[in-house]
Amino acid sequence: MSYDHAYVTVREERLHTLGLIAWVTYAVGLLTAWVTGPIGFILALVKLGDSRGTIYESHFRAVIRSGIILFIGYAIGWITTPILIGFGILAIMWIYNVWVVVKGILRLVDRRPY
Repeated sequence: MSYDHAYVTVREERLHTLGLIAWVTYAVGLLTAWVTGPIGFILALVKLGDSRGTIYESHFRAVIRSGIILFIGYAIGWITTPILIGFGILAIMWIYNVWVVVKGILRLVDRRPY
């Protein structure tokens, strides 16, 4: 784990843990038909104000932004499955979901902004 500075405040440590929880709920959502995704989304909405001015603000914003994109994409995918194009949309959204989660977790663990 790399630290930009040796001194980490309790606030930053809490935000780090909550950011990790938000990303992990998205990761678990990949395996549970996105049942846990809204938990991370709501957590990010609630903690966004507390994270102002820290690197964690970018993570919470990324969780919120990707949650909106994923919700819309998955909805369009499910609606269009009867005409078969939906399966391609769902596959693209799943790949995007994996990419966002892996990038988010790796950058958070390194304590870098999203």
